[in-house]
Amino acid sequence: MFHRLSNGWELSKESFRVLKMDKELLLFPLFSGFCCLLVMASFMVPAFASEDLRAMLENGEAQNNPLVWVMTFLFYFLNYFVIVFFNSALVACAIIRFRGGDPTVSDGLRAATKRLPVIFGWALVSATVGLLLKVIESRNEKIGSIVSMILGAGWTIAT
Repeated sequence: MFHRLSNGWELSKESFRVLKMDKELLLFPLFSGFCCLLVMASFMVPAFASEDLRAMLENGEAQNNPLVWVMTFLFYFLNYFVIVFFNSALVACAIIRFRGGDPTVSDGLRAATKRLPVIFGWALVSATVGLLLKVIESRNEKIGSIVSMILGAGWTIAT
């Protein structure tokens, strides 16, 4: 385990070195954040416009509605997809730099686009885990929060 942490630390230092050399790569987190805001708006605007959903939230009935869980899953999936896509683009650029090249933003976007099926699959897995943690948390506020936090930390460390 300590070997993995040491490798992770070294990779982090090298990644910061790459970002110092290629400041344009900082656009990827900005693109990711902007797209996540668009995803959130695409869910929140219709949700607040829906009187039925507002009534369910006020009455506490939303937890028992399968449509709410489906929409929550879609929200998680789209956010994970956006985040993984732009992280993949950033990593592709870092790899180009590590190999002695001079990466551009379009290089990263092109590399991430070539990996869309893998990104889709990973977003699907991540959204499923995220939703399961949310279900655990919602079943019992105190115990569910603790169990969800522990499992979530384990998932983060494992991935």
